[in-house]
Amino acid sequence: MAKGRKMMTDWVIEALKELGGKGKILAISKLVWEEHEADIRAERELLHEWNYELRWAGDILRKSGVLKPASKTSRGVWELAKTGQNLKPAKEPKPTTTLGKLSFPQFKKIVFRNFSLYAKNGLNQVIDESIGLGVYCLAGANGLGKTTFLNAINYCLTGIVLEPFREVLSPGEIVDANKKFTESYFIGRIKEKDRPAAEIEITFVVNDKFYRIIRPFFGRDQLRVLEIYEEIDNKKISLFEPGEKSPQQLNTSYESLLSREMGFEGFEYFIFYQLYLLTFDENRRMVFWDERASQHMMGLAFNTSSHDAERMIRLKRLIEKHESDGRNSRWDATQTKKKIDEMLQVSKKKRGPSIERLEKYYNDLFAASEKAEQTKNHIGNEYDTLLRTQSKLTAEIAQLRMAQAKYFSTYSKPRSKLLENSSIKTAISRQECFICNSVGSQITEMIQRNVLKERCPLCETKINEEEKEVQAGLLALIRKNDAALAKRNAKLNELIGEANAKALELQKAELEYKQSKEKIQKFEKDNSSLNLMRPDKQSVNSILGELKRQFAVFDKASKESYDKRDKLKPEYETLLKATERAYRAAETEFVPIFKRLATSFIGLSLNIRPQRSNRTIGLVMELQDSARTRSYQLSESQRFFLDIALRMSLAIYLSKPGEEATMIIDTPEGSLDIAYESRVGRMFAEFVNDYRQNIIMTANINASELLLTLARECGKEKMRFRRMLEWTQLGPVQRQGEHLFERVYKNIEKALG
Repeated sequence: MAKGRKMMTDWVIEALKELGGKGKILAISKLVWEEHEADIRAERELLHEWNYELRWAGDILRKSGVLKPASKTSRGVWELAKTGQNLKPAKEPKPTTTLGKLSFPQFKKIVFRNFSLYAKNGLNQVIDESIGLGVYCLAGANGLGKTTFLNAINYCLTGIVLEPFREVLSPGEIVDANKKFTESYFIGRIKEKDRPAAEIEITFVVNDKFYRIIRPFFGRDQLRVLEIYEEIDNKKISLFEPGEKSPQQLNTSYESLLSREMGFEGFEYFIFYQLYLLTFDENRRMVFWDERASQHMMGLAFNTSSHDAERMIRLKRLIEKHESDGRNSRWDATQTKKKIDEMLQVSKKKRGPSIERLEKYYNDLFAASEKAEQTKNHIGNEYDTLLRTQSKLTAEIAQLRMAQAKYFSTYSKPRSKLLENSSIKTAISRQECFICNSVGSQITEMIQRNVLKERCPLCETKINEEEKEVQAGLLALIRKNDAALAKRNAKLNELIGEANAKALELQKAELEYKQSKEKIQKFEKDNSSLNLMRPDKQSVNSILGELKRQFAVFDKASKESYDKRDKLKPEYETLLKATERAYRAAETEFVPIFKRLATSFIGLSLNIRPQRSNRTIGLVMELQDSARTRSYQLSESQRFFLDIALRMSLAIYLSKPGEEATMIIDTPEGSLDIAYESRVGRMFAEFVNDYRQNIIMTANINASELLLTLARECGKEKMRFRRMLEWTQLGPVQRQGEHLFERVYKNIEKALG
């Protein structure tokens, strides 16, 4: 795209010359398209953004003095500063200061669709809010979704919701660290059925260019709509053609075009400024009293190169990491050295005959225990083998019995008359012969065996002569199966006997092993003061060798980490000095802004100055000539609103005239001392009235004096007051105090005039 921008500056100059040195932007666009349509189409990205690039080329030409400044021409008209000479293509001038370096978005409209949290009588409300210059204040009771409203605005602008209670991250770290939290943030706030259609739309202006974006609440890296246009002579002139770009591609175009329009070197820097500098939310991240946050903010606000600022931040993290690694490895090395020294001390002690006898007995106990363990394990293996064999035999017997039942069923069909005979059935069930009256289980077995023979057991008549061969084969199988069953049953009974004996043997071995361990434990307890070497451990020399090897590893790792840290320090020091010089150059403009806002709040003499060490650089606040470097040195409300004053001062200093910033403030009214409420209101009003900046804020009626003061100072022209009751319903507790809300609302409306 840099190539396209270079071509565009040439084409703008060319078109202006053809128009006599002066022309409306529409006429210039028309000439450029007519002369260079083929070139524009050849640059694929330029085809969609050429109108935008043409405006950007105009800005560059104005900054470099090729075109007259906007203040000396009519709106929508460009004019060459000099005519009748060969003009060189303009280059964007390199900034020398950060004063007024950024153009911030100014909000025009915010729309919520299908956002389940904002519902009345079971119906989702379409929230369509016009946001003008000055203050937009959303007031309501706790739990109605005020904080969600602010987070949703930042989500629409950046695609990110910051996870609570995390440290302030560098620009390049924010997205990856907060993606998962962002993807889950709206789940409880939007019902499942509403999710596909839930979206937020924001229209804002930067450098007279309107941006209209629609982002789904579930699709942080997508845009459903991206419009960029200008309004000239009441006509809407499109600067961006979406073509067939996917939602992800629209988001990529948005990030690229907006960051360039605002003056950022990358979209990640806009995310940092929007979420950390311009937003003071419920997480209450402090800039003054957080060393890392203070350095990040100083580096990015006052360095003319954002890349240098981020390089400084990254170097600091790397230095801290290497230092931490080196410190941890050094601690490990020190602890290992202590163990080595302790072992050497013990090994040097004289050992008399009594100690040697005890050690021999100790060794014998371990040897006996080891032998008992081996015996136990050996018997255990034998017992397991017997059980597995027993299990296998049981399975074989079960299979043989199933086969026997099958053969018997087939063979017994021709003899069904005998088997169904009532006398035979009675004899089998009673185990009693119905002829001789003999009794016993053998009677049943004999009757069953005889009825399977070829002849009737009483009259010797042959049964089923027609299938003689088949029956004979079945009978042979039955007899063979019966023999196999008898053999395996005998083997099973034998195995059961062996297993029972082996179980007793194993029980005895386990007891002997347990007793051997108890003897060792008793001996160790009785002789705990002697520092005897356990026979089951490594020898002293092998342990010392391993410890020395570990020490060498830790010692080497520590030195390497410190070497890495030291190699980064010179570059880091250079960047720290550059940041301090940049701040010194800016403080004549920046410090008076802060002092004015902060003094209007706290009412005391105070100052702000940089403080640099070889490790970091940050801002220190002096209150009545005393440095307040720790957060506990001020009350909670003082900390919060002085930190807001610092953010406001940075926003004022950094914003280009006419492109002022919008602070997003979740008012911390619960911590506000009542004596300071009107002072905070005046500080906010100065930010808006005197410095022409903007605020989108939320508030509870607890901060009624703050709101009343702000309303009186700003009036209807500079302040819009909105009640959340128009969006959602009060809960039972909130309804009980509704009359209090009404009273406060009326007072504020009255103060607005």
